[in-house]
Amino acid sequence: MTTPGEHLTTVLDQLADLIAQVQPEQYDAPTPCPEFDVADLRNHILGWADFFATALADPQGTERPAADAYLAAEAPGQAADDLRAVSRQVAAAVRGGVAQQQVTLFGAPMPGSATLGMCLGEYLVHGHDLAQATGLPWNPPAEAVSVTLAFMPSMLTDEFRGPDKSFGHPVEVPASASDLDRLVAFTGRDPGWKAGSAS
Repeated sequence: MTTPGEHLTTVLDQLADLIAQVQPEQYDAPTPCPEFDVADLRNHILGWADFFATALADPQGTERPAADAYLAAEAPGQAADDLRAVSRQVAAAVRGGVAQQQVTLFGAPMPGSATLGMCLGEYLVHGHDLAQATGLPWNPPAEAVSVTLAFMPSMLTDEFRGPDKSFGHPVEVPASASDLDRLVAFTGRDPGWKAGSAS
């Protein structure tokens, strides 16, 4: 089976293509993340991508950008280019063997392979969030999704779920659900979310 690092830059580049299509008049639309509209989600995607790329490029460092203070470029094309630049930085780190190193994100170091897996899950799901919010397509590589489905249960445990946590509890999906829908549901989102159902 392939590894998360092999898929992460592909997914980031696809997400950049998606961001390039999101128009400013859509920025105040709701998303499957109750605390984010589309503008907030763009900021979150770009800000944390910059944070993760910095950490992957300097695994033992402690200087990290303030992800939550990031403001994405308003112009769709510029925001997309900024994410593509991050993708190139991640690709260089992967080529440099970051998967075999320890990476410091917030406190204690964690394996680089786990960091890459966490990032892959983050952007597969946020791509789905942005697509659902804007009505645009999101079709990441099937193998990237299956790799993440296999990895995520070891990373996203019950301690991270709940009303005041980063993730909700898993949502039930039918047996016929796609792997992407299963992944989205595992993170506590309804894969069938529509803008009209936002609370």
